[in-house]
Parts: sequence; C-alpha cells; structure tokens
Amino acid sequence: MKFIDKHGWILVFLGAVCWSLNSPLVKYMTASAMTICCLRALIAGIALLPFLRPSRLKPDRWMAVYLLAFAGVCITVIASLSMTDAAIAVGMQYTALIWLTLTAVLRTRRFRGQPWGPVILILGGLLLFMSSGSAGSLSGNLIAASEGILFAVMTASGKRAGQENALGLTCIANLFTGALVLLIHPQTASEALSMTPSQWEILLVLGVVQVAMGYGLYNLGLQYVSPQRASILALWEMILGPVWVALFLHEYSSGMVIAGFLLILGGICLNALRPPGKGYILVKPDDMAL
Repeated sequence: MKFIDKHGWILVFLGAVCWSLNSPLVKYMTASAMTICCLRALIAGIALLPFLRPSRLKPDRWMAVYLLAFAGVCITVIASLSMTDAAIAVGMQYTALIWLTLTAVLRTRRFRGQPWGPVILILGGLLLFMSSGSAGSLSGNLIAASEGILFAVMTASGKRAGQENALGLTCIANLFTGALVLLIHPQTASEALSMTPSQWEILLVLGVVQVAMGYGLYNLGLQYVSPQRASILALWEMILGPVWVALFLHEYSSGMVIAGFLLILGGICLNALRPPGKGYILVKPDDMAL
C-alpha cells in the first residue's frame, strides 16, 4: 500500500490508457455504430454492477439529465469514430469547456475570471477541425461537433447526480444507454447474433477493460492524487487514442487536424493548471471518458 500511496498517479495513468483503447477498437470493428454502442454499454454496465450501491444514488432530475446526456455522448462518440478522423472524434469532446464557460457567463453575468485563454485555444482547434477537409464525411464531423455540447451537459449534471458514487452512476448510465439504443435500434439483436467470435472479443475488451477497468483504476488512483493532477494525467486518453489508430490501423491525421488537436490539448492543459477559484472548470477527468 505504501507504493500506491506514493505512486497513485500510475493508477490514474493506467485508467487513461484503458480509456484510450476506444478509438482503435471501435474503428477496427465492422458492426454498426449503434450496435457497438449498445453492446459495449451493456457489457460495461454488467461489469460495474458490484459497485452499484443504490442507497448512495439519488434519483432526481439531475440524474435523468445525466443519463440522457451520457447516452448522447456514447452514441455520438462511437458514430463519429466510425465516420471521421480519430483526432476529431476524440478532440471534440473537450470543446465542452467552451459551452461550460458561456453558460457560466450567462448565469453569473461575469466576464472577468473566466478561463478565456483556454477557451480561445479550444475554439481555434474547433475551427481548424471543421475547416480541415479531412477524410471522413461532413455528417461525421457534424456529429463529432455535437459531442462538446452533450459532454458539457453531462459534466454539469454529473457533478450533482453522482458525487457520492461515481462508479455506481457510471454503471446505471451504461445500462440505460444500452437499453435506450436497443429500443431505438432493435436491429442490434439480429446484428449481435451474426457477429464473429473475434468481434465479440473486442466488445468484451471495450466493455470490461476500456470502460469498467478504466473507471475502476481511475477512481482508485483519485484517492491518492489531487483532482487537478488527475485531470492532467487523464489527458493521456486524448493523446493515445489517435496514436493507437495511427500505429495499428495506419490511419493518419492531416497537418491541420493535428494542429487543431494540439490547440485543444493546450487549452485543456492551460485550464487544468489554473488554480481553483480562478475560473478553473474541470471538464475532465471523472465525468467520463468515451
């Protein structure tokens, strides 16, 4: 335990590595995005059932909003990974800081003290993404663009819905997502029956390792690492996802996409380094990694 006390950051880092597996594995699969989303969520939810602890969860409007936003993020992330550049699909989640900041300004009517530096960097990255003309459909890029808004809603509601039991909330959110996608995309059942054993193996890795183990390691490490430091370590998910896609699937991002990705990464780092109370808005880490 002394090692963990001293090196708890390793657990957070390993959690981020698990999360980063989403990009290459989803891109490698041949099943439809909706089927992947449904089955991954159900597997992850079942794997996280030991952490459910219903007595520590409070069903209310914030949980309802969180569940809907969580499902929306899951669907848009997996759909965009299937349709556009991995760096765009991953990076767009982090544009949530733009919408969270604008919401804070509208709510408080205060412009001073907001993280405008990080917002400008992230906005620059967003503009480069949308004007890059990268491989992938326009619809894929537009779906990716919606991730930031949904992620912002999920972040804001998650801080109220799951303060006492983050893993339990993640369990319910995944089960809800799987059930919702199955309801709106009933073809999932027939597609699942026709999947090969190798495709099921990938789904098990996505559900058990990428989601369940990723969150388990992260939440364990968070007991020994400050949230601010954890938010920096969690950025390895954002960095490694496109790297795995390039190394193993040989899909490479254009120079403009990489530049936009680096701007967003820089904005998130700058925001995470700001001291609490100085406009610091923690978009990552334990809200979600998809």
